[in-house]
Amino acid sequence: MPTSCHRSSRLVRRRVAGTALVLALAVSACGTDDPITEPVAEATTTTSAVPDTEVTTTTSAAAPEPAEVPPTSTAVVAEASPGSEESNGAQVSADFTGEPSWSEILDRLDVSEQACIREVLDEAGLDEAGRESAMSRRLFSNDFPMAEDAAMFECLAAETATDVFVTSMIAAMEPELGVAVSDDERVCLRDRLAGIDLAALVSASEISDDDASGLVLFGALVSCIPDAFISSVLADFDVGLDDLSEDEKACARELLVGLDLDGLAVSDDDGEAAFEAIFALSFGLLDCLPEVGFDTAPSVEAPAGVDDDHANSPEGATVAAVGEPVVGVLDYDGDVDYFVFDAVEGEFYEIDVAPGTLEDPTVGLHDADGMWLDYNDDSGGSLAPRLYWSADGSGPLHVEVGGYGTGSYTLTIAVSDIEDDHANSSAGATEIEVGEAVGGSMDFDDDADFFVFEALEGELYELNVEPGTLEDPTVALYDADGMWLDYNDDSGGALAPRLYWPAEVSGPLYVEVGGYGTGSYTLTVTRR
Repeated sequence: MPTSCHRSSRLVRRRVAGTALVLALAVSACGTDDPITEPVAEATTTTSAVPDTEVTTTTSAAAPEPAEVPPTSTAVVAEASPGSEESNGAQVSADFTGEPSWSEILDRLDVSEQACIREVLDEAGLDEAGRESAMSRRLFSNDFPMAEDAAMFECLAAETATDVFVTSMIAAMEPELGVAVSDDERVCLRDRLAGIDLAALVSASEISDDDASGLVLFGALVSCIPDAFISSVLADFDVGLDDLSEDEKACARELLVGLDLDGLAVSDDDGEAAFEAIFALSFGLLDCLPEVGFDTAPSVEAPAGVDDDHANSPEGATVAAVGEPVVGVLDYDGDVDYFVFDAVEGEFYEIDVAPGTLEDPTVGLHDADGMWLDYNDDSGGSLAPRLYWSADGSGPLHVEVGGYGTGSYTLTIAVSDIEDDHANSSAGATEIEVGEAVGGSMDFDDDADFFVFEALEGELYELNVEPGTLEDPTVALYDADGMWLDYNDDSGGALAPRLYWPAEVSGPLYVEVGGYGTGSYTLTVTRR
C-alpha cells in the first residue's frame, strides 16, 4: 500500500499530469514542439470551395469577431448542406459519422460564422492551395494545430464550438484507444465542457497540469468515458483493457465514478482539493491495477549501438551490496537502471543517488513482485534524491534509478543510523487505543509514521495531529486493505490537520502521519 502521501505528492501530481496528457494528447493532438504555422505541402480535394479573395501578407494571432452578415448580404458563402438549419450549430454532430474537416464544418455553420472563417483565411495570406489545405484539416487527428485552426475555432458560437470539439475529439479518440463512446457519454462530455475555454485547448502546444481548462477536460474525460481513461493508462504499459480481469475493470470504474474530479480543476496555489483528488486517483489506480505499477515509468529500449551499463528491468538487475557505492550512467533519453539488494527484516535502509554528470536523478524502490514501494526526486533542498525504507521482511528489493536527461551518478544503499520511532508502512504500524494521545516525530525528510486502531461499525472518529516542532503535519486514513479513505493537511485555518470518518464496518483502520520537514507531533484518535 502507499506509505507516504506527502512524500509522494510531487510524484503523484506529475504522474497524473502525465496521464492526463497521454489522454489529452491522444485526442487533441497537442505536443511539446511548436505548433506548425505553415500549411502542409499536399492539398486534399475538398467538397466545399472557399472563394478566392485578395491575398495579403498580414497574419492574425487571433480570429476576428464573427461578422454580422444578414441573409441579404452580397458576401459569397458556401451553400449549406441540403436540409441543414442555417444557425443551428448544435446539429453539427448529428451530421457526421467521423471527424469532420473544416470544409465539412463550414457547410453547417451560419453565415456570420462562415464569414468569420473566410476572414481568418484572408488575413493568413494563404494562396489557393494553402486555403484548400487548411480547410481539409481536421481538429485533432492532424499532427499539430495550425494557427488558422485556433483562429477559425474562435469564429464558432459557444454551443457550436462545444459540439465541434466533442464530435471531433471522440472521432479521433475511438480508434486511438480502441473504445466506443455511447450517446449518453457524448451528452455527458458536452455538459461537462460547456463554458470552458475550448479555443485555448485547440491552440495550446501542450496542456500543463495547472491549466484550469485542461484539467476540466481531463476530469470530463475521466468522468464521462472512464474506459477511455483506463485504456490510456494501460496503453503506456502495453496492456489492453481486455487484458484486465472483470474485477480489475470494476475496481477502476468504481474508483473513477466516485472520485472528486472537480478538485482537479483547482490550481496548485489552492492546493488541497486538487491534491486530494490526484492522490486518490493515483493510488486508487495503483491498488486496482497492480500489474501496471502505476507509479513506475515504462523503460525505453536502448538504441541500436548503445551499450547500456545496467538493465532496464528487474529481470536483469545489477546486484548491489549494502554499503558499497556503485556507479551508473543513463545512456540515452528514457534510460533507467535497475539494481537489487537483499534486505534484512527490521533494518532501516537509506538509499542515496549522488548526481555526477546527470544533474537531476530520481530513485524508486520496488518489492520482489515489482510493486511500487517508494520514490524520491529531490531531497534536502538539492537535486540528489534520497529515500528511507524500513524492511518489513527479508528478501530482495529492487532500486530503479532514472532522471531528467543523461549522464553519470553514484548509487549507495546503506543501513541508516537514524532511529525511526514509528514504521513507514502499515506492516509495522504502531497500535494505538481510541482516546489515547501518542507522540511521534518526523525523523528525516519524507518520513512517515503509521498507526493502527480498531474501529467499530457506526461510530464517528475524529483524528487530530497537533504540531510540535513539526510545524506543518498531515494525516491520512486507510482501510484494512490499504485503500485510501481520506486525507487532511490544514484545518480551520491552522496547520493542525483534522479529519472525521464514520466507520462503515468494524475492523482496523490505518493512520499515516506525514508532514513538511522534520520535528515532533501528537496524534489523537477519539470517538465522537
